[in-house]
Amino acid sequence: MKKSWLLTKKEIAFLLAAALLSAGLSGCQYKSFDDYLRALGMKDPVAVEEVATNESVSEVSIEEAKELVQEVVDISEYNGATADDGVNRISGDGVPMGIDEYPDGAPALADSDYASFYKSYEDAEEEIIEKREAVGLTKTGIEKLKKEQEGLYAYERLTDAGKTLYVEMLAIMRHLASDVSVSTTSDEAIELVFEYVSMDHPELFYVEGYQYTDYRRGDEVSRIAFSGTYTYDEAEVKRRQTQINEVVNRCIAAAPASDDEYLTIKYVYEYLIKNTEYDKDAPDNQNICSVFLGGRSVCNGYAKAAQYLLSKLGVDCTFVTGMVTTKSGQQFRHAWNLVLCNGAHYYLDVTWGDASYQTASGESADPALLPDVNYDYLNVTTEEIERQHTLNDIVDVPVCSCMTDNYYVREGEYFTSVEPALVQDLFDRKYAEGAKNVTIKCANDAVYNELFDQLFTQGQVFNYMQGYQPTVTYTSFEKTRTIMIWL
Repeated sequence: MKKSWLLTKKEIAFLLAAALLSAGLSGCQYKSFDDYLRALGMKDPVAVEEVATNESVSEVSIEEAKELVQEVVDISEYNGATADDGVNRISGDGVPMGIDEYPDGAPALADSDYASFYKSYEDAEEEIIEKREAVGLTKTGIEKLKKEQEGLYAYERLTDAGKTLYVEMLAIMRHLASDVSVSTTSDEAIELVFEYVSMDHPELFYVEGYQYTDYRRGDEVSRIAFSGTYTYDEAEVKRRQTQINEVVNRCIAAAPASDDEYLTIKYVYEYLIKNTEYDKDAPDNQNICSVFLGGRSVCNGYAKAAQYLLSKLGVDCTFVTGMVTTKSGQQFRHAWNLVLCNGAHYYLDVTWGDASYQTASGESADPALLPDVNYDYLNVTTEEIERQHTLNDIVDVPVCSCMTDNYYVREGEYFTSVEPALVQDLFDRKYAEGAKNVTIKCANDAVYNELFDQLFTQGQVFNYMQGYQPTVTYTSFEKTRTIMIWL
C-alpha cells in the first residue's frame, strides 16, 4: 500500500489506501479491510471458493420381470425439524404467505453512529468547492441525485446526511474523478457508504475499489478527499457501456409483457443461466462485463447482472453477500440477490441455479443428471436460503417468509402433503410438455421423507411412469427438499 505525506503550515495529509475491493478471490467481495490484507498475503488466508448444493444421485432398477431391486440410499444428512421461518399466514392449500419482518423490529439507520462526523462544505476553500462542482456536487446537484436514489434498498437505510455522502461518492465514481472532498471526517463512514453504493449500483463495472486522503490538523481529521480506483479510462468505459447496452436491450426486448413481476424474475433467472457459464478464471468476473460481454463469470458477476437487468425491467433488486456452507462443512464467500416480487421479498441465487456452476465446483456426482436450470433458488424464503447461505451484517434485511411467488408454488410442483393423485397429475403434465424430468419440492422434511419412501423405497415411482421403464434415475437435494426424477 502506498503512503504519501503532504505538508503545509495548516495541515498534514495522510494517503490511506483503504480499498475494500469489489474484486475478490474466486468471485466474491472482500468483507473487511482484514480480508483485503489477507489477499495481499498480510493475514492468514481464508478459503474463497463456491461449491454446489448438497445432492445425491441414485438409481432404482427393476429386472425384466419388473421385480423391484431396492437400493439403500444414504440420507444421513437429513436435517431434522424445520426451522421457524416467521410465517404468520397460511393459505388454504398450506402455502406460506408471510409478510416481511425484521427480527428485532425496524432496524436503526446504518450510519447513525457516524452522525457527528458529517460536515458541510458551504464555506469551504474555493479550490475544494471547484473540485466538487466539477462532478456536479452543488446544492441543486446533490438534491437531484438524492431524488434519483429514492427506493434503492441500501440507500434508504442511511440517515439524510449519510445519503448526502452516498451521492457524493456516487457522483465522483460516475465521473471517474479523484481527490474530491466529501462530507464526512469518518473513515468508517467512508467504508460503510462505499459498500452501500456498490450494493445499489451494478453499472459501476469500472470501479474496483477506492482510496481516500485524511487531512488532519494535529490529531483531528479536518476533511477527507475520496477517489475511486478505476479499471478502465473514460474512453474504454464508454466503449464497454455501448456494448453492454446492445446486449441488455436485446434481452429486455424479449422479456414478457406482463405486470406479474414473477414472470420477469423467472425470465431473467433463466436468461442469465442459459447465456452464462461459471468460470473462476473469466476476465472481469467481479462485474457485469463478464456476463454481458464474455458470457462467463462467477457469483459477483451473476448477481450484479441479475440486479442490472431486473432494475432495467422495473423490479427492485439488490446485491447481497455472505457465506455458503459445503458438504464438508467449509465456508466460502458468496453473492446473491434480494428481490421484491409482487410486494414481498425473496432471495434469488442465479449462480447456484446454473448447472455449469455445480459442474465446475466438482460437487456434482454426475453432471449429466443435472438440469440446465435448477429452480431451487428462484424466489426462496429466509428459512430456505439459510440452509446453506449465511448473510453478512453489512445491511439489515427482512425475514422473507412468503412462498406465494416461489418457483415451485407458481409452477404447481410444491407439495404440502403426499397425495398420489397430485403426483400423477404432475407426471402427466410433464410428459405432455415433453419435459426431461419431473421435479417435486416438498414443504417440509416430513413430506420429503414420506414421499421419498413411497417413490423409491416402496417403488411406487414406476406407477407414475408412462410405458415400460426398466430403470428410473433420480436426483435428490436433501438441503432444499427437492426430488428430481428423469423421464
